[in-house]
Amino acid sequence: MKSITQLSPPSREDFFTSPLEGRMRGVITIFFLFITIFSFAQKSSQIEILNANTLEYEDMKGIKVKRLIGDVQLKHDNALMFCDTALIYSNSNTMDAFGHVRMVQGDSLQLFGDSLKYNGNTKIAILRGAIRLINNDVTLTTNYLDYNRNDNVAYYYGGGTMINQKENNTLTSEQGYYYSNGEAFYFKKDVVLVNPEYRIEADTLNYNSASEIVNFLGPTTITSKDNFIYTENGWYNTVTNKSKFYKNAYLFSEKKRIEGDTLYYDRNAGFGKLICNGIITDTVENIIIKGDVAHLFEQKDSAMITQEAMMMQITDKDTLYMHADTFIVSTQYVMMDSMINKNITPTNTKDTVRTLFAYHHAKIFSKDMQGKADTVIYNFSDSTINLYQSPIIWSKENQITADFIHLLMVEGEIDKMYMDNNAFIISKVDSITENFNQIKGKNMIGYFQKRELHKIDVKQNSETIYFALDDAGKYIGVNKMNGENMLIFLKENELQTISFLKSPQGELNPIKEVSPKDLLLKGFNWRITERPTNMFDIFSH
Repeated sequence: MKSITQLSPPSREDFFTSPLEGRMRGVITIFFLFITIFSFAQKSSQIEILNANTLEYEDMKGIKVKRLIGDVQLKHDNALMFCDTALIYSNSNTMDAFGHVRMVQGDSLQLFGDSLKYNGNTKIAILRGAIRLINNDVTLTTNYLDYNRNDNVAYYYGGGTMINQKENNTLTSEQGYYYSNGEAFYFKKDVVLVNPEYRIEADTLNYNSASEIVNFLGPTTITSKDNFIYTENGWYNTVTNKSKFYKNAYLFSEKKRIEGDTLYYDRNAGFGKLICNGIITDTVENIIIKGDVAHLFEQKDSAMITQEAMMMQITDKDTLYMHADTFIVSTQYVMMDSMINKNITPTNTKDTVRTLFAYHHAKIFSKDMQGKADTVIYNFSDSTINLYQSPIIWSKENQITADFIHLLMVEGEIDKMYMDNNAFIISKVDSITENFNQIKGKNMIGYFQKRELHKIDVKQNSETIYFALDDAGKYIGVNKMNGENMLIFLKENELQTISFLKSPQGELNPIKEVSPKDLLLKGFNWRITERPTNMFDIFSH
């Protein structure tokens, strides 16, 4: 049987005489050298005494203290400190300063206060009482301020006021941070920025004194003589007066509310732009215009809205919806001459003319009226709507067409309708047959009562096809007539009487005796498939 030799661990001496001895000694040497260098680098410089009228030594509870009195000047790294009286604690590398305290760092930053606690190891300065922080054109005043020289960040609380002399801005807040390296301020709680042209109130914002840009980080209002702005996120350049707002942003100006996902505004140019879900609400005209892109011209009181654009006019009885590729709201100020009599010099007064232009693929829907045209022009001043290029109006059972249609509105309802050139009115006799009552003429005027067509005045080349019914609702025959002028009265959208004012011709024939082609007037075109049946149909071409 073989014997087993007992092996014991090597001794320390054996270890260092092993082949690894050289390498281990090198590692240990580098480690202790690193610790020495690191400790040396971490050692803070001492607060230096540059001047004092009187130097006294005191023992405060076993701590040796240097008391400096009169014209005290101190230095720590690149910071200079001045005061009337100072206590220097050399062991802890700290100090307390009192009376006319001033700290200077670099060429631009100065701090003033009643008292100062400074730690040379942490480089944190705590100032109290009548504090002023001055950096170039910016002055911050407060009673409580902590300044970290490592990061060059000052923090104040208990209320503070910042004044930018260059831009004449005054800002107050409950608390804030100042980053002197980037000349940036961060303000919180009850933030108010006052400028001769506007006033900003916010929960949280930051301000860069170099770029002079304000960033809003919470609910914010901007008030000026021209408008009121609300936002919960965005920025404002106090030099160029350009801004961009996000999150529930809106602008209120001249009794108009303007809002969207993104609102760009140039105060100097009076220009704004809405991007995505833009809404313009005109409280004077009771209209709302929506679109994904809107351009606003504040000085001209005008706007252009595109991309899924829609207008709504709200009345007590109904709401009018209109869609077009582009809406333009234009405001013009027309000089009007007025005079009492010939012996008095005329005086010029301004009359405001506001117009809505709906360009291309315009479509209208309301409960009582629908319409379609390439272009619609709505004049708010005299409540008129003009339809151009293949216009068509549907009113109850009536389809109305002409080369040009002009609507006169009263309190949001149609009062008169003017149909110029190739005027044509069609209504279906019943829901079962394909029979149509028809009125045709060169020009027509339609008169409305209680939102229903009740009288039609046909001018020149009048023609009509009317299916006569008895009291039981059965067909009597077809009345086909023509003449120069014609006057038609309707009741509940059913024809009551026809009067030819000049040169009438025509006859009543049984339906079976009339050829189907003679049941339609020349130019007949039943366009029922184009009629919008709800507000969403106005977006289909």
